[in-house]
Amino acid sequence: MKKNAHYKKQLSYFGDEFGHKTEYKLASWQKSYIERIKKYMLGDSYKRKVLIDIATGSGYVAVEMAKLGLNVIATDLTPEAIENLKKYKKKFSLLNLKLIKCYAEKIPLPDDSVDYIVANAILEHIPNERQAINEWKRILKPGGKMFITVPLKYQYIWPFLWLPNYVHDKRIGHLRRYDLKTLKYRFKLPVIKVFYSGHLIKILGIILGMILRTDKYDEYFEEKDKKYQNNIYGANNISVILKNEK
Repeated sequence: MKKNAHYKKQLSYFGDEFGHKTEYKLASWQKSYIERIKKYMLGDSYKRKVLIDIATGSGYVAVEMAKLGLNVIATDLTPEAIENLKKYKKKFSLLNLKLIKCYAEKIPLPDDSVDYIVANAILEHIPNERQAINEWKRILKPGGKMFITVPLKYQYIWPFLWLPNYVHDKRIGHLRRYDLKTLKYRFKLPVIKVFYSGHLIKILGIILGMILRTDKYDEYFEEKDKKYQNNIYGANNISVILKNEK
């Protein structure tokens, strides 16, 4: 699929998804990501430092980081995502939140201009992976850190979940999957922390919630999933924190 056709399909899919969002509410899995970012990437002296949330999507990382006192830049290609964030910015009086509509592989910022990068569930969507990675490394300050989340390669997933994941990949526009070795090779930056998420216990919780049409058990299953965050086999996603030591 050509780049323009791929992005057209992505804009349609995510425009529909974000266009139906009516309120800001953190899901249990989103809270887990925020906890990990705070604990393992930010450190103690993060206030007024610059964090960019690339392909912000629902905007929860950008909003929660801005609430903490960081100067946050949120980017996305989807107009609906940007419009939602404008509402959240006004609702929570986040004057330290800046919004930019742009490609993830072409960000209008100077070299060495951000302290932290969060790029969750985006790299697998980008046709020119190398261009995106080079761009993120370009804007990251020496000593800065990246928090990257991508889908895990099939060889680590339970075989009976291969077909549902394959269908999901095609539907949502995933172009590739990763493991730790692949990420190290692609980024060529030291990895300081690794997490695995989306284990079978969490999948069962999602299915149960769909059947019962409730989210009351989400937190329970999320806590169970976090207990396996160091286990690669049976997970669906990998998150890494990388450090720019140049």
